[in-house]
Amino acid sequence: MNLKLKIAILVIAIIHVTIAIARKSTDGVAHHRLVRLHTMLITSTAMLATSFYIWKRVNFAITKHRTHKSESEISLANNVETESDFAATTLLPSPNPVGNRRLRLLCFQDIAQALMLLFLFLSHIALFFYYILLGPEPNVIAITSLSFIACYAHILIFLIIADIFYYATKLIHHKVSANSVHTYLHENRSFHILLAVILGFLFMFGGLYTTHTDPVVRKASIPMKICVEQWKCVNCSSFGCSYWTIGWKNENRKDYIIAIAGDLADGLVRDFHGAAEPLCNLKAPGGVYFATGNHEYMHGNVTEWFWFLENCNITVLHNQNKHIKVNGQKLCVAGADDLFAVRAHVPGHGMDLFKALSTCDSDSTNILLAHQPNAAKIVLTNPKLSDKVNLILSGHTHGGQMYPFVPIVHIANAFV
Repeated sequence: MNLKLKIAILVIAIIHVTIAIARKSTDGVAHHRLVRLHTMLITSTAMLATSFYIWKRVNFAITKHRTHKSESEISLANNVETESDFAATTLLPSPNPVGNRRLRLLCFQDIAQALMLLFLFLSHIALFFYYILLGPEPNVIAITSLSFIACYAHILIFLIIADIFYYATKLIHHKVSANSVHTYLHENRSFHILLAVILGFLFMFGGLYTTHTDPVVRKASIPMKICVEQWKCVNCSSFGCSYWTIGWKNENRKDYIIAIAGDLADGLVRDFHGAAEPLCNLKAPGGVYFATGNHEYMHGNVTEWFWFLENCNITVLHNQNKHIKVNGQKLCVAGADDLFAVRAHVPGHGMDLFKALSTCDSDSTNILLAHQPNAAKIVLTNPKLSDKVNLILSGHTHGGQMYPFVPIVHIANAFV
């Protein structure tokens, strides 16, 4: 390890320790911003290692693929003895076809490497776009960068899978017995690396296409012990589509209440109030209700969002509930702060399920908005809470937004 690398590691370590100490001595919005900054630095530090891994693999594939191709071209050119003579006699501008092929090879490698470096750079700066170039309309650079980081994650996973297969078969090949599988993987390794990159981009474009289509409204009939007859509720969470689309869909539906179970926005009201204004158009006879998700504490000032929503006549359920009547029958809509609120150290915030359900009667239909499925598990495993709740509305998992992470989503959440 050279001296420059040692100094870089030491500086990074000092920065992380300094921010960690500052986090312990602050609370509220200042604490949240330090946490977010520290998270970005931790992510960026980890990405330095993974980017080096991706670069080595892809660079190997580019040079290996082109080297093999150029060698075959050179061999072919050498076998054709009259090719250069023909070029000279016909006054072609380039009497050395082999040299031309080498020049094309260098151009291809340079362009491919430059594009890969640009891709890695834009992926690294993606998290900064939670704070800059924000507004009602998405910025092209920000959208490109944030799309690339999703592609980056997919490429990383596909490359790791390819390497696992390669080194597993290599171990068997050398330690147990020779096998044709490893021979095939070894001979075509550059192709499989490039295939991982192509798959990463295909998944990214598939995700972009999905976000530009209308949201899918899934209908479900849910049996409950106590149920208000002939009423409908719509649950929205972890918005992956425009607020305008949500508002337009609402105009074409006949829902009695609308529930927003957290993760409304990734930023501050001053940056996104224009984009979020269509939420003010949400209307329902029984009201529109909101409970926080983790992103309200991670990327913005949750209190400002409370003010914004209340000005839009959206009821904020901050460990609270509201009683309404549907066809003469009682309905209690409760909402609890997200589990992440405690970690965010925002004064006055933290999930309190008993407080949220405190005035919900056992003879009414009780609905709880709890952003994370793990909060639902807490309710269901506590008899004092579960006896009071007829329906829990959650979000958080993003509906399998990034397919390679679906197994992790199932492991990390009680329900999906």
